Amino acid sequence: MRCLAAHVIQMDEMWSFVQKKQARVTEKDPAEHGDAYLYVALDANTKLAISFHVGKRDGENTETFIKDLRARLTVVPHITSDGWQPYIEAMFANFRGSADYAQCVKNYRGGPQRSPDHRYEPSREVFVTKTPVFGVPNEELMSTSYVERFNLQTRHTVGRTRRLCLAFSKTLRGHRAAIGLGIASYNWVRVHGTLGTTPAVAAGLAERPWTLAELVTAALGEEEEMPPPAPQPLKLQPRHGEAPAPARELPGGRGWLRLVPGGSSPTGPTTPPPVASVAAPPEPAPPPSEPPPAPGPGRMVQLGLFGEL
Repeated sequence: MRCLAAHVIQMDEMWSFVQKKQARVTEKDPAEHGDAYLYVALDANTKLAISFHVGKRDGENTETFIKDLRARLTVVPHITSDGWQPYIEAMFANFRGSADYAQCVKNYRGGPQRSPDHRYEPSREVFVTKTPVFGVPNEELMSTSYVERFNLQTRHTVGRTRRLCLAFSKTLRGHRAAIGLGIASYNWVRVHGTLGTTPAVAAGLAERPWTLAELVTAALGEEEEMPPPAPQPLKLQPRHGEAPAPARELPGGRGWLRLVPGGSSPTGPTTPPPVASVAAPPEPAPPPSEPPPAPGPGRMVQLGLFGEL
């Protein structure tokens, strides 16, 4: 997956473990034992799994994942993730302003009255909190629903990620291999129910869905491991349903200076007028005056920006 024009991307992490859960890891165990999170970036339009990484849920692995995602893109993306804080620093370091980034946090029920399914039960308060981080993210595109649905599909198709069963991996290498094969099958073999084809075909990477035999043959036919993709300059292109707007690239790869829609000015006063206790006598009408001359050639006319005061 490289040189992709993915305009809208959703990111998330899915928990799994290697050999034993993190609470049972001791000092004698290898460093790879315990939690093993799957970082994944999904194209919201084609449902293509662009990039993934398996490792601990920390700043180092987050930086590795975002760096890999940045190297596979060619356009300025709109990216939404959950509230994992290391994303902010990693996104700023790798994209340097050439992205519209926001975080979408889902507030599940907490407190002493939570039910046994409190992890998956929506709260009675505001369930989703959308927070723009940098760039100009669109509130309608701030969502992680597609990538969370991908996580559900992964738990059904990759046995190493299932919960409460004896299907976990014994080594991190085997865990990464199993997840990599599952994601490759998702992209190239499995027909997506909404798209009616595979994500690879929807993204223009294949002419038809592959068979599982073709996927295995292609994987075994690779004699050498391909080098990682190199980052390419990101182009600013209008997304689907958006009109192109004037923009200028800032020097040094610091992002773009763009013309974006702004808010409208208030139509009324921001503070209520004072209320008089006693009605004042009406003021006499001002004497009639001549109307101002109409503007002609060479005459400067001052235009009010906020209407009549």
